[in-house]
Amino acid sequence: MHILCLTDLFCPDYTGGVCKSLLPEIEGLANLGYHITLVSRRYQKNTPRHEVKSEYEFYRYFSPLKNSKFYRVYPLFTLINLPNLITNLHKQFPFDIAYVHNPFQKAALDKVLPDLPCVYVYHASAYSEINLDVVRGKYGQLKPVARIVNHWVKSLENKILATTHQVIVRSQFMKNDMKQLYGNIDEQKVISLPLCVDTEKFNFVENNFIVRQKLVLPQDRPILLTVRRLVARMGIENLITAIKSVVQNFPNILLLIGGTGYLEEDFRQMIQQYNLENNVKLIGFVPEELLPMYYQAADLFTLPTLAYEGFGLVTIESLACGTPVIATPIGASPEVLSPLGKEFLFEDSTPDAIARGISYWLKQGFSLSVRKRCRNYCVDKFSKKQVSNQLEQTFIQCIQAVVNL
Repeated sequence: MHILCLTDLFCPDYTGGVCKSLLPEIEGLANLGYHITLVSRRYQKNTPRHEVKSEYEFYRYFSPLKNSKFYRVYPLFTLINLPNLITNLHKQFPFDIAYVHNPFQKAALDKVLPDLPCVYVYHASAYSEINLDVVRGKYGQLKPVARIVNHWVKSLENKILATTHQVIVRSQFMKNDMKQLYGNIDEQKVISLPLCVDTEKFNFVENNFIVRQKLVLPQDRPILLTVRRLVARMGIENLITAIKSVVQNFPNILLLIGGTGYLEEDFRQMIQQYNLENNVKLIGFVPEELLPMYYQAADLFTLPTLAYEGFGLVTIESLACGTPVIATPIGASPEVLSPLGKEFLFEDSTPDAIARGISYWLKQGFSLSVRKRCRNYCVDKFSKKQVSNQLEQTFIQCIQAVVNL
């Protein structure tokens, strides 16, 4: 089987959610003997147009760079530039199936290979995410334009989901979300399949003394961690407010907030306003090579999401390192964490509930048995081997369904 994989961005160009979870999937499929051609848009300067890896071949098509003033119109460049590249690649490597992770790339594929069996992944609604960012001010004076364009985005998503051969959702929450927004989807072609985590990279250490030493973190303080984009819906403001309450009984705690985003300065002001400079640190972007160490160094990972948590890759990355996660009961987090116990979920997303949940864990402590249970659960459910085997069956079923049409 020759697989064409289309993804908006990919490692190492970008190390966020979908891009990072896709890499172990591709490696797992390669281990099963499949040939993979992977295509994404150009994102960083001086990246090669074509790379040959041991597991796949990687092509990048022209698109504005991340710091360009034209960056926000990159979907237009996808619709213009990607179809020709797909056509040329299909002549070289006749594809058996497409595995697509972005609505604009699916639209580009449909221009030239509409009959190619296709598995489309509904990670989240682009329409809904743009709406949330508009409300929180991401687009500034371009807000009216963003709203108009977003109506077209919704129409495009609706068409893609209605016509694609098979749809993968990462959780029941995302399936419900898709059905609510686009109720005309044939449920028989929708398959639920979790995200994948590299359990070798995100590994378990019994004693985090050396890790904390390398990261220059204190040995004698309980450390909480969250790694999020500092944007709307992530709930970081509620987490900071909760810490204001928690420090009254646990004055020695340290919360590390990793990530960047347009709300960073707002959070910095909150920390100063609440006199939490000794308890809450904004550590900025965490390089990918250091991320496993930060998970290992932490006693507890907190996920204070307010809305639209489609799955939560950081959740399973932390669990893979043996670090327990406590999350708001938003989106897919209850599906991922409930099997571990009710103590892994806050009662709701308010600062008071977050404070109570964190305080519970601080009182209970962080035993080795709990950490091992987190690790084993993750390996059993979300490892490269588990997810790639499920993907293989999905692709086979999709090809057979198209052949039988």
